[in-house]
Parts: sequence; structure tokens; C-alpha cells
Amino acid sequence: NALPRVTILNSGNVGIGTISPSASTLLDLTSTTAAFLPPRMTTAQRDALTAINGMIIYNSTTGAMNYYKAGVWTAI
Repeated sequence: NALPRVTILNSGNVGIGTISPSASTLLDLTSTTAAFLPPRMTTAQRDALTAINGMIIYNSTTGAMNYYKAGVWTAI
């Protein structure tokens, strides 16, 4: 169909699945039929990253979501 798939406002806010992304979020994902799929990698691949606080990945070695905070990867 002709509905917009991605909207980028002048402010830089991005909406996927919406033509009016929230003004208070950088990225607004809207869907009733799909889910957000984070990056998936092994523990070795995760540990090879130059990690930054706030990173989130799915660890396929442990089967858990991981986030990076204060120099440590932690399972959610």
C-alpha cells in the first residue's frame, strides 16, 4: 500500500510504522504485527565490540539480553 514506512522529521526524530513520531524520542517504532529485534551475537562477538554505556544486544551464546553499563556487560 502507499502508507509511509519511515518518517524523518526536521528535528531528526525518526518514525518507523508511523507518520508522526513522538517528539520526545529519537526513534519511534510503531507496530501491532511485528517486534523489535536487537542485534544478535555470540559472547565472543560481543566482547570484541568497543562497548559504550547503553548498548543492548541479544547474546546467542547465553540466550539472554545483555546491556553495557559502567564497563560491564550484564544479562537482563
